[in-house]
Amino acid sequence: AGQTVCRRGTQKPCYKIVYFHDASRRSSFEEAHLACRADGGHLVSIESPAEQRLIESFIRSLLPSDGDFWIGLRRRKDKEGDNSTECHGFYSWSDGSSAKFRNWYVDEPSCGGEVCVVLYHQPSAPPGVGGPYMFQWNDDRCNMKN
Repeated sequence: AGQTVCRRGTQKPCYKIVYFHDASRRSSFEEAHLACRADGGHLVSIESPAEQRLIESFIRSLLPSDGDFWIGLRRRKDKEGDNSTECHGFYSWSDGSSAKFRNWYVDEPSCGGEVCVVLYHQPSAPPGVGGPYMFQWNDDRCNMKN
């Protein structure tokens, strides 16, 4: 499911935003990663504030209800067991991008057992200390269904 959108016609990068209203069809990080690979792509690497805004506009156009989106950022495998609170530098993009742009929610990443990263989309949730849970990034358990 999902329509592929390429910037400037057929030029790369192309994006395909997939969202399931039916929560039973949502997937873990690894399932989402494998689905993207099977479709010839990768989970998105958001490399700049402009690209972040573009992804936000794609998601808004879907009119989705609450449900976070996996992105291609995760803690490096050699640092998964590192439960320190200083894990900010341990994240890398699954497609090999070296981009350093980050859009963490306040007090994120929280480290510990949360290794994979979601882009928040919780329009009906009460705002937290960092404001609404909308489009900022959060580290999450990789087996969560998003």
